[in-house]
Amino acid sequence: MDLTELLQSSPFQGMKEEDVLPFLFAVPNSLKQFEPGDIIARQGAVCKSLYLLATGIVRTGMINEEGKELTIENIPGPSLLAPAFIFATENRIPVNIEAESNCEVFIIGKERFLTFMHEHPQVMENFLKEISDRSVFLSKKLNEFALLNLKTRLLKYLETHPAIHNQQEVAQKLGVTRPSLARALSELISEGKIKK
Repeated sequence: MDLTELLQSSPFQGMKEEDVLPFLFAVPNSLKQFEPGDIIARQGAVCKSLYLLATGIVRTGMINEEGKELTIENIPGPSLLAPAFIFATENRIPVNIEAESNCEVFIIGKERFLTFMHEHPQVMENFLKEISDRSVFLSKKLNEFALLNLKTRLLKYLETHPAIHNQQEVAQKLGVTRPSLARALSELISEGKIKK
């Protein structure tokens, strides 16, 4: 684990190592290891702790009753995972959080984190900025799904991802079935908007 990167992550920016490290390793906090494919947190679980991804990459996604899956994003560490829900009135984690690589995750007790924020106003300011930035990201993501048709979403996706190597993976990211994605790709190719 690279402590320098961890200390520069959003909750601890502007903090001193001698303040952060005793907090992270204090009881009842824990540091857990996860392997690729492990579920770190399940969609719908009550969020009683703050999850801090110290190392690795996770995938966040939603799944409905019919088994349709939507990838929200891949998050590299160090990052907070679902930070907005720890203090929510309905504090259920809205996504599955799955390890994409070997991961180390600090699980920090809610009361311990609240006390630490009161002792260090800089951490509270950083945390508020983090959850505000997440709200902006999620509102943009919602706009893409609610207001844009599949072909427009696909064109937006291709602006930042020049090639599609795995149609199933892209279909999950766009919240559609693989056949729907294949159809939209074929239409965009025949319209001359993208090249095969």
